[in-house]
Amino acid sequence: MQRELVEKISLTQLFILVSAFLFGSAIVVGIGGEAKQDSWIAVIVACLLSIIPVWFYTFLLSRIPEKNLFEIMEIVLGKVISKVFILLYILYFFYVSARVLRDFGELIVGDMLVNTPIEVISITFMLFVAYILYLGLEVLGRFSEIYAPYLMGSIFAIGILLLFSRELHVKNVMPILPEGIGPVIGTVFPELITFPFGELVAFMMILPYASKVRYAGKTTIFALIVSGLILAYSSFVQIATLGPEAKLRSKFPLLTATGEISLWDFIERVDLIIIFVVMFGILVKVSIFFYGGLKGLELVFNRPYRAFIYPMAMIIAFMSIIISKNFAEHISEGISMVPWIIHFPFQFGIPLLLFPFVLWKAKVLKSEGKKR
Repeated sequence: MQRELVEKISLTQLFILVSAFLFGSAIVVGIGGEAKQDSWIAVIVACLLSIIPVWFYTFLLSRIPEKNLFEIMEIVLGKVISKVFILLYILYFFYVSARVLRDFGELIVGDMLVNTPIEVISITFMLFVAYILYLGLEVLGRFSEIYAPYLMGSIFAIGILLLFSRELHVKNVMPILPEGIGPVIGTVFPELITFPFGELVAFMMILPYASKVRYAGKTTIFALIVSGLILAYSSFVQIATLGPEAKLRSKFPLLTATGEISLWDFIERVDLIIIFVVMFGILVKVSIFFYGGLKGLELVFNRPYRAFIYPMAMIIAFMSIIISKNFAEHISEGISMVPWIIHFPFQFGIPLLLFPFVLWKAKVLKSEGKKR
């Protein structure tokens, strides 16, 4: 007898998934570096502004209830035209999955398993992701509940340990806004508004499966605000420890900062523990994007998404390896090309294009319901 996939998550699980998703690679590679010592301010501004697109995503979903983004496309655009947009989103979701996986691979081979080929890391990680999603979305939600306290606790523990290690220097964060608000705005648009906050567009594939859908939007926005404040706190700690220039130069500023922790010649090398904890955020982010792409394949080919899981997992692992020649190129593309050419159309362009069609179709469906 074939195991039935469970696709329902509680609001608590949704909150944790959104939070871990936003931490993901953002807390590892660092965000807002171009704003220098004001990067924590840029993160807060971007977080608050991101409430608008996230509210917009939930509004679109509420017009045609219990349908995900792709199902709404099919309803309002028709099967033929919608398939074009769905296929584009599938490519987008899989591409971002590969980018996030590359972040994780570089982190592991660069700081922990230095003699291990990145191919081994990528394939092993994707097999684990595939196995979780094969069991259903609820399994990912339950897994997140178990791991979440370690993620949250470790982030706050870093600041406390650095404080007791006397490595936090508030002077590194001063002066505030020395060049005015310009650098902050320049960092918010397009970098921070698209990464990591705009990537919540992927949750248009998840929100319909919340156990209490009517509260899913509010839960997502609450998780966005909490996560944004924690990311700002992390950015503040990194700057206070390393200074703005060193943070900008560092491949993984959070790990570099935690490497400074040394208490009583006993508590050291905390960065290795952080890697295991941060792994959870990466896992959730890859899983959400991967799941979104799989649900697209399910709709296009009219087959259960788990039929595609393992083949596509191997393709994502391969994509993460060939996506760029080295980590420097990977980061450069992520800053200069990806926000405008890739993120912006899928996070804002297409949803805005759908908006009038969704309103029209919702009105038609409502009038048809009254006639019945």
